[in-house]
Amino acid sequence: MILELKGLYLGLRFSSAHIVFGHESCGAIHGHTYYVDVRLGGRPSGEFNFVVDFKVLKKIVKEVCQGLDHKLLLPRDHPHIKYTIEEDYIYFVYSYRRCKKEYKLPLEDVLLLPLKGITAEELSIYITEAIKKALLKLDVDNIEWIEVTLYEGLGQGITNRAYLK
Repeated sequence: MILELKGLYLGLRFSSAHIVFGHESCGAIHGHTYYVDVRLGGRPSGEFNFVVDFKVLKKIVKEVCQGLDHKLLLPRDHPHIKYTIEEDYIYFVYSYRRCKKEYKLPLEDVLLLPLKGITAEELSIYITEAIKKALLKLDVDNIEWIEVTLYEGLGQGITNRAYLK
């Protein structure tokens, strides 16, 4: 069976800013409102014969979205960015080829993610893994896979699938 959550209708969304360093048009700080759809493949199980309780899954996805909401998302593992944290500020320099950009921002406005870039592709993997990790903590053994579609605004999205078994 396939269980689905539609982010647009369930409020599974977040708004954040990012920079695609080195990209011609997306290399400036800009933002999106993202919507998250989730699909699980599995078999009904347990006392109520659910694939997973909708309320439980919605809570997990909402917590992941809330963690990303209203932040500038930055790639901790980008090869051309150097970060320095001093007191309540983060300083970072992007330097590659002929391009050099320097930034200073309040630390509370930034979220460093363990990614090489902040793209819809990378974020969909990050979100999928966060949901997968939360599901595995529930000790579920009836879910075979999880699929996350991350919409960067309405109409354009990327889907990532991960297997739990």
